Amino acid sequence: MKDRHGNEVAIGDMVRVLEIDQGLLDWLPADELPHTLAMLNNEYLIEEFPEDGKASVTHWWQEAPGQSACTGLYLLAHEFELVKKAGSTG
Repeated sequence: MKDRHGNEVAIGDMVRVLEIDQGLLDWLPADELPHTLAMLNNEYLIEEFPEDGKASVTHWWQEAPGQSACTGLYLLAHEFELVKKAGSTG
């Protein structure tokens, strides 16, 4: 799969979320919306390619002491850019 700039990406690569589909945002429950919006312009590891042409990333946060929660996105190529290849030091 490639990012919005045509860079090849793989599982474990760090990417920056540049867009989130408005249809998804309109559908999300109010309590999940701010956590999903917080993913914009932040960096995440590609965890898998769940469907052809989609990269999966997850955002975790602390709900309360000892209680965490997460939300995730299936990103299309135009919605993210490569920041760092897995295993690179730069």
